[in-house]
Amino acid sequence: MTGFDPARGRLFVAPPDEGPGSWAGAPGAYRDGAELLITYRLRRPQPTRGYELRVAAVRGERVVDVARVTKAELHAESIERAGLARIAGTWCLYVGYVAEEDRKWRIGLIEAQSLDAFDARDVRTVLHPDEIGLAAVKDPWLRRVRDRWWMFVSCGRAVRDTAFHSSGDALSTGAVRSETGLATSADGVSWEWSGIVLGASDRGWDRSTSRLTAAMPDGSGWAGFYDGAASLAENYEERCGIARSTDLRTWERVSVDGPAVGAASGPGGVRYVSATDAGDIFWEHTRADGSHELRGIVAGR
Repeated sequence: MTGFDPARGRLFVAPPDEGPGSWAGAPGAYRDGAELLITYRLRRPQPTRGYELRVAAVRGERVVDVARVTKAELHAESIERAGLARIAGTWCLYVGYVAEEDRKWRIGLIEAQSLDAFDARDVRTVLHPDEIGLAAVKDPWLRRVRDRWWMFVSCGRAVRDTAFHSSGDALSTGAVRSETGLATSADGVSWEWSGIVLGASDRGWDRSTSRLTAAMPDGSGWAGFYDGAASLAENYEERCGIARSTDLRTWERVSVDGPAVGAASGPGGVRYVSATDAGDIFWEHTRADGSHELRGIVAGR
């Protein structure tokens, strides 16, 4: 598999408002047996930013929300992508958010016995940038690999010294490259940092951002979707490229000369692709008015 056709997708969640900065998306897709679940966040322009995370079931052509977490409940400045998994019978919601206490992107974990029981008051930090010597960690997604859980995250590596966190978003300062890192865990609670698995290119269309967002089995290896950007000017309109791997740790770019999926920029742009091994694909799609909507393709339909 080298990509997918966004024209086949359908609208699942509309943006909360019209215009740039109003987004529905950053999906995380997860199959629990036959049930298809997604997480997604809602955003409004500055100063509101990402204000709500939802967990939903996909029923036919409808998204049925079953849980909500707000940034006020998290004591967060902004919420972005989340990952969902059921580990040892417990539902685990991994949330990327900027904490009010230090204004840094981190990964928090909320556990619950049922999908409608997530309580943001129970959040605990499981991956913090200070612990791994980086400026930010966010946008988690998970896979089970043999006897461990692997969590891929967007992470910020400083390219120049500055006050990263004064804005509450180190990744939008231009002083931090957005790359992809990996952490692994036996129990989903204690995580060991493995390092960068997909770094930004030295030059080209993805030299500022290389954010791996999903991986699907592809023959003897894996096809990965990643968001790329050449500079800070494309920070909110990253474009989707393809990479390949045989082991999920070492990635080779297929999209060397430019993005491979969706528009080159602007309306029709594709970012935050999420996928299941069954072939379900969801993504954040740029509308003509600059807002973003959540679109998807459900396997077998």
